[in-house]
Amino acid sequence: MEKLENYRQYIQNILTQHGKYKYNHEEIENQLIFDTIHDHYQLMRIGWNGLSRVYHSIIHFDIKNGKIWIQQNMTDIDLAQELLEMGVPKEDIVFGLQPPYKRPYTGYGVA
Repeated sequence: MEKLENYRQYIQNILTQHGKYKYNHEEIENQLIFDTIHDHYQLMRIGWNGLSRVYHSIIHFDIKNGKIWIQQNMTDIDLAQELLEMGVPKEDIVFGLQPPYKRPYTGYGVA
């Protein structure tokens, strides 16, 4: 249970840190979504750019079966490296954004 709580805190810290980045348009805001019941965590970008609606998932993590799944990363940040630096073992990091057949070749967890 301690491992799960640590993973939740690590993810929330990463998202909070990256959520501080201010987008150039005042009409666009970052929103943090922390669902600690179902273990879904996201950094969203929401608002308007002129007449265009902005609604994007920038970073999305899930925790499934005791592993951290990176589901979305629309940044140039190495999220897996950040997790490693926090002490998460490679086998507990799964690239959900990669097809299942590629996961064994990532050097990280597979499921």
